[in-house]
Amino acid sequence: MLELKNIKFNYGSRRVLDGLNFFVSTDEFVAIIGPNGAGKSTLLKIIDGLVDPQGEVVLQDKILAEYTRKQLARQVAYLPQDTEFSFAYTVDEVVRMGRYPHVKGIGYYSPADEQVIDRVLTLMEVQDFRERYFNELSGGEKQRVLIASALAQEPKILLLDEPTTALDLHHQIAIYQILQEQQKTKNLTVIIVTHDINLAAQYCNRMVLLYQGRIISDGKPDEVLKFKVLQNTFGVKVYIDINPITNSLYILPYA
Repeated sequence: MLELKNIKFNYGSRRVLDGLNFFVSTDEFVAIIGPNGAGKSTLLKIIDGLVDPQGEVVLQDKILAEYTRKQLARQVAYLPQDTEFSFAYTVDEVVRMGRYPHVKGIGYYSPADEQVIDRVLTLMEVQDFRERYFNELSGGEKQRVLIASALAQEPKILLLDEPTTALDLHHQIAIYQILQEQQKTKNLTVIIVTHDINLAAQYCNRMVLLYQGRIISDGKPDEVLKFKVLQNTFGVKVYIDINPITNSLYILPYA
């Protein structure tokens, strides 16, 4: 579905991605992990066509640059770390923005569009305050609304940059469960940047560890989460064990 070939990218004189090769198949749930400054967020921006790197990005056997923005928006939805609006939009209006690639005219929403909007509002548990103003919501509520908007886009690939940082524990788990369910039932490929390695290890079927603009390790969570690799990459000692309830790995750093 998606392939990045020999990707290089600089911010000024600083090399952020350095000859990165990356392939994602349909219906994968991929976690991008790594220390700050590793190039994780830049990688998502490149996939969404927001920055232009050296190298080649191929989506559905077509060069990314050949897509119009509307065509690309039908394929890829991207949620950055921070999103604010200058105008006083309601929750309902923010979620409707996600339908833009599919609507046939400005302000016209078909019955099918309305069904999608209602479904994602309910899915993200934000239907009860759809008439409230987005900028008056808590950080966690805003994040759930933005994820609803991205899902309303009905993309083939969903890119999420730290989507659970503002959420309480209940909603962190709920988001991962929803993403996993959408990945399995809606033919959705999910690529998530996260520092929450334990939740990612529990729900993602693939992890990619970035360090200094290069992929250090790529595979199933138990193939990537190794003592020496994590200690060398993050610069801390870690304890790794298996959660007896979920049968997934969990990691604890220690001094």
